[in-house]
Amino acid sequence: MDSIRVSKVERVLCGRSGSSHYGSLHLTAHHLIFRYEDAAMEEMWVPYPLISLVVHLPQTLQGQSPVTFHTRTFETFSLLFASDRDAVDVFESVKELTVCTSVNQLYAFFYSPSPPFDAEGGWSIYSPRKEFGRMGVGSRTKAWRFTDINKDYQVGHPSARRAKQPSIDVQFSPTYPSLLVIPTRISDSTLTYAGRYRSKCRIPALTYLHWANFGTITRSSQPMVGIKQNRSVQDEKLVEAIFQSHRFPDSRSSNTPVYGATATNLIVDARPTANAMANTARGAGTENMENYKDAKKTYSGIDHIHAMRESLGKVVDALREADAVAASVSGKVLGEAKQLSVLDRQALRRSGWLRHLSNILEAVVLIVRNVHIHSSHVLIHCSDGWDRTSQLAALSQICLDPYYRTMRGFQVLVEKDWISFGHRFLDRCGHLSSEKFFTSVTESGNAGGGAEAAQAFLAAVQNRFVSQHHIKETSPAFHQFLECLRQIQRQFPERFEYNERFLRSIHYHLYSCQFGTFLYNSEQERRRGEDNFVPSERTASLWDFLNSSSQVELHKNPSYDSLLDDPSSRDSEADMGVLTPNARDIRFWHELYGRTDEEMNGKIVISQSTSTRVRKLFRRSRSHNLPR
Repeated sequence: MDSIRVSKVERVLCGRSGSSHYGSLHLTAHHLIFRYEDAAMEEMWVPYPLISLVVHLPQTLQGQSPVTFHTRTFETFSLLFASDRDAVDVFESVKELTVCTSVNQLYAFFYSPSPPFDAEGGWSIYSPRKEFGRMGVGSRTKAWRFTDINKDYQVGHPSARRAKQPSIDVQFSPTYPSLLVIPTRISDSTLTYAGRYRSKCRIPALTYLHWANFGTITRSSQPMVGIKQNRSVQDEKLVEAIFQSHRFPDSRSSNTPVYGATATNLIVDARPTANAMANTARGAGTENMENYKDAKKTYSGIDHIHAMRESLGKVVDALREADAVAASVSGKVLGEAKQLSVLDRQALRRSGWLRHLSNILEAVVLIVRNVHIHSSHVLIHCSDGWDRTSQLAALSQICLDPYYRTMRGFQVLVEKDWISFGHRFLDRCGHLSSEKFFTSVTESGNAGGGAEAAQAFLAAVQNRFVSQHHIKETSPAFHQFLECLRQIQRQFPERFEYNERFLRSIHYHLYSCQFGTFLYNSEQERRRGEDNFVPSERTASLWDFLNSSSQVELHKNPSYDSLLDDPSSRDSEADMGVLTPNARDIRFWHELYGRTDEEMNGKIVISQSTSTRVRKLFRRSRSHNLPR
């Protein structure tokens, strides 16, 4: 390939995980591969989309030219080259191979498993009719029906039909699934008008019918209220039908209950109140509850994607600064130096990351109790209904339904509430990368040693985070969902068929782009592909990989006890298969970040005062020596 200036470099020193070893570096079309001279050591394979930051540093006192790599799985390693020309060629090659202009350039479209996986059917693991049928739509209750109003993601305009003119095809909801579940008593014509009142036409639609009663979770985008306090009678009728769906749909009486439910229906606006109000000035906003009877509204206070991106960025900053301190103290490069217990846990707390996770779980507990205990209904939305809404809907279902705590059930849930309902994976994950993530600081002159190289690296990182406009659509929404799920899994270790490694594997492949599962921004894009490169036809499914026999054995939770969720064996004081997590019992998922539990959550080995002094000395040195 023209992008590869050098395909192989011999006698490269790789600093990784606190040690350094010589080997050969190989650049292929889709991987950076490091083969150690010690044949007993396993090769390091890094898919290019997994790379989050690359810094070309000044030469060391030994005359070596280091290039430091950081991955989206929070790993750091450095490659030291004897020739600066080799370092430049590798840096430029990796940049050209990582930054893509099309989805079709990603690894998934070139990967072919060999031998083939012994599991198949991953692309069809989720069937809306089967999954909602499992919940009881059409059997336990007739209050809900399927509609194909979004078939082909467009619908005939009603005004054209009234005038007996040829149907004019206009888009209904390009970001929604083609098949939706809505109340039986609501017509498609009503949906068409109601869709105009919801951002991106993402109308309230069913995502979960509770097995223990007729309580439901529906999801949507924000209403287009605006400063003039606009309203939609059709939207109000749709929400009313949802909130009365525990009654017989053909009943003329409004007080003929199917189930003895207390009316505590909720509209959960996932946003902070101020954010919701601010959107009113942009023509959107939140529901005027005078127009939505038999319901209350609550704000969950979950921040927007930009705040979440910055919060995780601060966690990453703290981890990288700890690595830089270790490198500075030892005089080595990042990755080569053994980690010291100088991780600034106060900086971790100031990131607000755990507070964000706690806020999400508090909202989840509210939804779970309203559906399970009050046998009522919850409508969830944020702004466009594909980030915070997916988090709350999916986590609530994991707590409510033991099926989603099995491997297959979890895969169905991700397909339904994240992939089908249009979470913007391509944008949020930044799969196409950016040249902004490649920085060369060699022009600052000879850094002289590890301490100066570490300082130059931190300067490069700070420059990267100062200018975020180029990645304004990226955000760790799905990552955050996995972290929240890990909190629940940790609190209820016997209730999940899959283990912690299963979640880490999914996080890895969220960014590896080895499979087509997490590509694109919507079901429509995924089905049509780009230039006829349809992922279901041209790529492998992550689920086939995870469902292969070797992976299933790795991801089984040995503590899992399915009898705890079996109604026939449950004792009288059991929780009926419904989990209520403690939203205050939140800890950093240290395995994901490659740290120990003590480093990120517990006491550190050396005293806090000592580590603080080390950091202050390092920062003082950095402030005096950083290039201007």
